[in-house]
Order: sequence, then C-alpha cells, then structure tokens
Amino acid sequence: MNKRELNYFLKVYEYKSIKKAAEDLFISSQGLSKTIKNLESELGVQLFTRTAHGVEPTIPAHNLKRRAKIIITEFDNIRNDMLLESEITTTVLRVLSTSGMLKYLTLDFIEDFYAQYPNIRLNIVEYPEGPIENMLNEEQAEIAFLSAPVDTINFEANFCVSHKNCLIIHKSNPLAQKDCITFEDLRDIPIAVNGRESNTYNNSINLWLKNGVTPNVILETSEENLIQEVAGRNLGIGISLDFIAHAGKSDNTVIRPVPDKSCVKDVYLVKKIGKKLSKEAQCFEDFTLEWLKSNRDFLFK
Repeated sequence: MNKRELNYFLKVYEYKSIKKAAEDLFISSQGLSKTIKNLESELGVQLFTRTAHGVEPTIPAHNLKRRAKIIITEFDNIRNDMLLESEITTTVLRVLSTSGMLKYLTLDFIEDFYAQYPNIRLNIVEYPEGPIENMLNEEQAEIAFLSAPVDTINFEANFCVSHKNCLIIHKSNPLAQKDCITFEDLRDIPIAVNGRESNTYNNSINLWLKNGVTPNVILETSEENLIQEVAGRNLGIGISLDFIAHAGKSDNTVIRPVPDKSCVKDVYLVKKIGKKLSKEAQCFEDFTLEWLKSNRDFLFK
C-alpha cells in the first residue's frame, strides 16, 4: 500500500460512499473501487460492506483509519526531511502547459514526482498554444503540454490524454431537458467558450459551420470559472472540457455532450526536435508518460 491508497481509503471512510469520495478526489468510481479492493486483498480483510445508501466501514476499517493517519503523517515527515536536506541542490524546471492540464493531473502527480525527484522543483505555467510554440522554438523552455494539432515538423510529441468538450446548461433552459443536443438546437443560442488563442477553438467553430450553424459567441475566455458562471446565471451555454465541467458543476446546471463526438482536446507532451533535453526535463518526460500510463484508472473518465 502507498500514501495515495491510504488517502483514498480515508475519503471512502469519511463519505461512506464510493461515488461521493470519487467525486471529491476527481477520479473515477471504478478506479477508486479497484484501489479499495487492492487494499483489502493486500491486508486480507474486508474494509467496507455495501448498503442501500453506500458503504459501511468494518471493524478492520476502523483500525486502519487510526493507523493510516499515523502512516501518512510519517510519509510527510520523511519527505519534508529529505527536501530540507536537499534544498541546496534543488533545480527548478519550467514546464509550459495548455489550460486545464494540471487540474486534470491533480496534486497527486506533483507529489509523486517530488517523491521520485526531490531535487527538482516544477514551475508549471499555463499559456495559449501560440506562445507555447514560440517559447519552445526560442528555447525559453524545454518541454510543454500542448493540445493538437501539433507541428510535427518542428516538435516531437508524445500523446498524453484526450478529453471531450461538453455543454453546461442552466436547468431552466429548455435544452436541459434533452439528453442529446444538435447543432440546430444551438442556433442563435449565446455560448461562452475557451478563446481563439486555443488550438481547439478553430476546430470547434469549423464543426458548427460544417453543420450549417454560425455560433453566437458572447464570451471568449481562458477563465473556466467565467464559462461556468455564464451557464450558472443562465446568460448562455458554456462549453468546457468534461473533467473541468464536472469538477465545477453547480446545483442549477446540467452537463450534456456536444453534438459532435469528434469535438475533443488531445494533449501531447512536446519538445523541440533535435534539442537534447536537460537531465531534469528528461526526468519529467519519462516520469509523466509512465505516470499517466500507470494512473489512467484513477483519473477522470
């Protein structure tokens, strides 16, 4: 067992619900259930019993709760001791990122990276795609999370994740009653979207135009909170990535899929072709690709 598994166990213990704990942790219920089963298998006990309202902790779960908090505290103490000892040799690595990527990875990603590389500190900064490409070309940064389409003539790209766009709709809007919404349904409807500085903007707009509808864009912004507020105040429909929309969902809105399933945001880890990475950047690239491969069950689906 590890610190993450113990933290996940404590969330289930607190909420007495796999679903509510998964929502709080921004992971899938399937991934969380798998973690609990792995813990039960490792310890040889049953930690929770299912009820009509969720789950109930067993006696072994009560005992594990007490010890889990002690173990987690010791984990933190060990890490802090190591960081203090290595502070003099710490190197800061600047990583450029398309919007939302760090929110998707969560702080678990950062904690796990620091556990493996205590002498590297990350400075992850979000920019629109254009400036990211320029800074990579001008060697102001070595590595970046960049959304498609990627210029594969100048950049080497490793696929990281793909996310669907979705509609955020106020419950009082008639479209909230529909499970499937068409482009025709959205004709003349005010929408708030991530702005044209994003690679995905033109792709999304072109899909509307191909379907004979010109989008009525009332707000372009990189601030996801504003997109959600437009929907929350029923000023229009927000268009956002699925995991961001679900994380910030309010009680007075619903989330529906966009009309075209090809409207997605593919994110790649990118570096300049022919440019040898520093030791720190190479560590980050290797760690990120392996971490995503190993943690897909726990990330948003």
